[in-house]
Amino acid sequence: MGYRMSLVAFSVLVLLVSCQEGTSPAAETGGEAMADMEGMESQGQGMEEHSDHETKHGGIFFMALDEVHHLEGTLSSPRMFRVYLYDAMTMPLNDEKVQQASGTLHWGEFPDPPGIPLKVGHEDGMLMAELDREIEFPLTLTLLVNFPGAAEGESELFNFVFDEYSKPPAMEGSEGMSHE
Repeated sequence: MGYRMSLVAFSVLVLLVSCQEGTSPAAETGGEAMADMEGMESQGQGMEEHSDHETKHGGIFFMALDEVHHLEGTLSSPRMFRVYLYDAMTMPLNDEKVQQASGTLHWGEFPDPPGIPLKVGHEDGMLMAELDREIEFPLTLTLLVNFPGAAEGESELFNFVFDEYSKPPAMEGSEGMSHE
């Protein structure tokens, strides 16, 4: 039993360190993210990449494998799934970047074709999919998403398990769930 607990603790530590110390490709190339970050630091905000993993909409939060993006999936009505896309600073992606993102939503744990295409939503940094059937909880949805700047076909897979509809943190009184 001690070995298993040590392995779990080590795994959590490795994930935490890789998230907090990861360097995004944008920062390495001196891109806009670096300029934005320097601007924040000069204004005294002192934010660090990957330091905020709290949900903003009461959904399920992930850090992407590309170590640049974060996302939060919500199920806010009987037939609407929304995914909010964030940068390394957990700021919503701008409209131009959201337009470059694409993906499909699938029922269950596996990305069986054809999937429901994601559409650009009405809020900053949001894509959405209208579900094509009634749901029952617990509900598992699989998201395949191409982040801005990713090569065609370089999708990342995220599994969302919902036990109930998402509730914004103000209504829920808690911060939601985080999967890092």
